[in-house]
Amino acid sequence: MSLFNVRLDRRFFIDLIILLVGVGLYALSVKLFVIPNELASNGIAGLSVFMNFVFGISPFLTVLLVNIPLFIFGGKFLDKRELLLSLVGASAMTLWLMVFEAVNIPGIQYSNLILAGISDGLLSGLGVGLAILSRGTIGGSLMFSRIMESHTKMEIDKALFIIDVVVMILSLVTFLALPNFAVTLLSCFIFSKVTRLVGRKEYRAEVKEKLAFFKS
Repeated sequence: MSLFNVRLDRRFFIDLIILLVGVGLYALSVKLFVIPNELASNGIAGLSVFMNFVFGISPFLTVLLVNIPLFIFGGKFLDKRELLLSLVGASAMTLWLMVFEAVNIPGIQYSNLILAGISDGLLSGLGVGLAILSRGTIGGSLMFSRIMESHTKMEIDKALFIIDVVVMILSLVTFLALPNFAVTLLSCFIFSKVTRLVGRKEYRAEVKEKLAFFKS
């Protein structure tokens, strides 16, 4: 069985489940840590907050306007399987946020803001790392970073971090308080490293090698 010339075999459905779990963890991190602690989100989610604050544009519309050209552009650089999974991932992000809102999951507000940043970086990084492991994306900045990784040899964590820094600077000069900016930047750094650690086998091997060196 196939869809858009993509084989819907056992491997595809395993990757699909991994992708959906990963997107769910990323959306959960936004609900648990980002919103209650007034942090800025990373990537396209952070850009949508900025556009809403400055220009009054709906976050959904920003996500849509960014993702449409990215999917068109991505069609020239990514294979059909990755594009199909990315389309599912981008759609699942919205659905997960709707589910968490419907069940009214309470956020966790920390007295120490740094703990919120660390928690967000770890959980969102795990979620997006699983999305990469599935050989899909959640659209937005992750898809752009995959294109950069594939065709410029820029490592995916560096591409993600650069995008996040740009979004954070825009947030800082408009609505984000300096302490929240610093903690969000810490979260983005942790997020980029955890994403690569989970999503890239060669990076895990590199980290393992370094840890073995320190132990010896």
